[in-house]
Amino acid sequence: MIATIILALGTTFLSRSFFITLDSYNYCSRYLQVMSWADEKVWEAQENLSRLGAAASLNNAGSFTEKGRDFKWYLAYSPLNADGSLYKVDFEMFWQEGARKARIQRGTYARYEKKEE
Repeated sequence: MIATIILALGTTFLSRSFFITLDSYNYCSRYLQVMSWADEKVWEAQENLSRLGAAASLNNAGSFTEKGRDFKWYLAYSPLNADGSLYKVDFEMFWQEGARKARIQRGTYARYEKKEE
């Protein structure tokens, strides 16, 4: 009877650690899949603000589905000085990963130089 209890507890602990490992692997795999997309979106915003300044038109939010997961993203930018030559860009992406809500955050700065004509 004691052997049965020990085997049952051992099996329970092994299966639980297996599922925790599998969940962590899925999270890391999905994170790596969308990380390059997030970096591309931040670079795109930075490039547009550096070239166009306040005249840049950027999408502030959106969503997409990849491999059965729904991803939502938000982009915010704001000028840090009065003449609009320095911008702070913040990017966040969310998705549901099992019972938790996973998130990627990126932040950068963009410098706009007015061209003399």
